[in-house]
Amino acid sequence: MRKSFMLMLALVLCLSMSAFAAEYEAVIDFSYGESGWGPMGGAVFYVTNEDARSESLSLAVVGRTQTWEGTIFELFNVLEDGGVYNFSIWVKALDAAPGSQVWITCVQIDTAGDAHYTRLCDPVEISTTEWVELVVENFEFTKEGYTGTAIYLEVDDEFASYLMDDFKITGNKPIHL
Repeated sequence: MRKSFMLMLALVLCLSMSAFAAEYEAVIDFSYGESGWGPMGGAVFYVTNEDARSESLSLAVVGRTQTWEGTIFELFNVLEDGGVYNFSIWVKALDAAPGSQVWITCVQIDTAGDAHYTRLCDPVEISTTEWVELVVENFEFTKEGYTGTAIYLEVDDEFASYLMDDFKITGNKPIHL
């Protein structure tokens, strides 16, 4: 009897732990348009079929004149307060100086209206021949003290044009796309 009880207790604990570790996932492959990515600065962005990592479409970003210009993804109403999330996105240069690097930056707007910037991942060399992946792990999302949180790509060659594809968000709380 005691052995059965211990086995049942272990089973309940395992099921509880697996429910706690449940992971949510959302992938944007640009098959349905910009899918939440919006304008940032004077750059132009559009869905294209000229090259894609998966499926048949990607998002092109052209006409940049600043390292931060491109497209931005607002997280504030997509993620849940207190959640821990991972992001990944694939990038390929259309045109970039050799050795140019790309990374993901987060901007948070506090309740006073001030912007706070954080680089979320190490820079990766961008290539015109291969897709490269940018990865952010364990991003702890909070709304406390903020009125907005968004992410965007930066490329140190301010005139570089690039493609984005397969933007993936995973986390321990739901994702509302």
